[in-house]
Amino acid sequence: MPPEALVFRPAPRVLVVDDDRGLSQFIVEILTDSGYAATAVGSTGEARSALEQGAFDLVITDLRMPGGSGLDLLAWIKRYDPRITALAITAYGSLETAIQAVRMGASDYLQKPFEPDALLLAVDKSLRDHAMRSEIQRLKSEVDARFGFDSVVAQSQVMRDLVSFAQRISDSPSTVLITGPSGVGKEVMARAIHQASRRRERPFVAVNCAAIPDTLLESELFGHRRGAFTGAVNDKRGLFQEAEGGTLFLDEIGDLPLALQAKLLRVLQEREVRPVGATQAEAVDVRFIAATHTNLKSAMAARTFREDLYYRLSVLELSIPRLADRVDDVLPLAEHFLKHSNARIGRNVQGLSGAAAKLLCQYGWPGNVRELQNAIERGVNVCAGEVLTPDDLPPTLQRPKEEDFLDRAADRAMTIEELNLAYARRVLGRVGGNKKRAAGLLGIDRRTLHRWFGPGHEESGDDELEGTNAPTPERR
Repeated sequence: MPPEALVFRPAPRVLVVDDDRGLSQFIVEILTDSGYAATAVGSTGEARSALEQGAFDLVITDLRMPGGSGLDLLAWIKRYDPRITALAITAYGSLETAIQAVRMGASDYLQKPFEPDALLLAVDKSLRDHAMRSEIQRLKSEVDARFGFDSVVAQSQVMRDLVSFAQRISDSPSTVLITGPSGVGKEVMARAIHQASRRRERPFVAVNCAAIPDTLLESELFGHRRGAFTGAVNDKRGLFQEAEGGTLFLDEIGDLPLALQAKLLRVLQEREVRPVGATQAEAVDVRFIAATHTNLKSAMAARTFREDLYYRLSVLELSIPRLADRVDDVLPLAEHFLKHSNARIGRNVQGLSGAAAKLLCQYGWPGNVRELQNAIERGVNVCAGEVLTPDDLPPTLQRPKEEDFLDRAADRAMTIEELNLAYARRVLGRVGGNKKRAAGLLGIDRRTLHRWFGPGHEESGDDELEGTNAPTPERR
């Protein structure tokens, strides 16, 4: 016998509750002979005391007893510890009472008189059903921990508010639009919304609209019929049908071709799809969540995104900010990724050094949460000690790239006038305040510089983006 077969498994513990001492002892003997650890008590009060003092896997209870019925005991067990399964014993002809017992939580019932084999079969079935329910609950808990809102790290106030809003709308059938820069966790949020909804038992289907060639995207989304085009040798279900009853996550919706935008709009309105080559539409029951890093309002102005589709998608909208705008989330996220990297790689890195933590908080994270995750994974791989140090982190964090002039201007939402003045300020500083030379380099009239900065004004050029300190025509 292999060593792994010699695993000790404790015998299932069974509590028998019946005021008929002869019958209860008979049941105990049958169960004991079959490998169960069985104990008998004569009333519901004794049963409650036994359950409070010890752990039992199964309760077998008569339904009619003086001093408290088996139905009362079943109701108490359901409140006290729903993990305990129960099997009811009822007199012949009391089918209505037995059905009531099942409704109150009993897994099955036996009618008196019964044969030993019938008892053992019912006990085995009850315990197997209980084990299956426990395993399903365990798996659900793991899925919740991995994909539910527990997986969304939200220490900053802005993220706590977003999670609160997402939880409130998770069970709504309305379409959700999630916006934000690449790498902020839009799909993580979408999965959490699905996991918290009544659709959680059904599929979550994610499709990246930018990753599928335009020529294949329609067939992928809508499916096709055999012979619809060259190479269509069989019918194919589309992703809308694959997500039936669940959630379809359309990532990078801003990259969807205009022709497909019109067809998607019809699906959202009519809740039906027509596969390529089909003559009839098919009804679909799908909750839609879309995401994009594109500014859809700018895309509408450029006529690359349909206005009617935008308003159909943005019934419920969440905007996830970049990581640099929620610094309070950096270290909690780093600890979260450290734990998962340890488990996946098989390491036991204990945490971050003070210097590493400071570096993480000071860095700008242009790649957002995804870049942080990769940085921590890299650190866990190369770490030689018990904690991550700056030397374990990517070189880009240790020597951060100077922030781009235009990036800073965009972050501050500067107007074109403010940007012109900021640039003029820098050029003026580079030529030592010589307005004639600066005006020539800028291609503007020298009097314009006098109007902006005054006749004797000289600038160093070092503070051209210091918020509202940059002069404007209105502020001069």
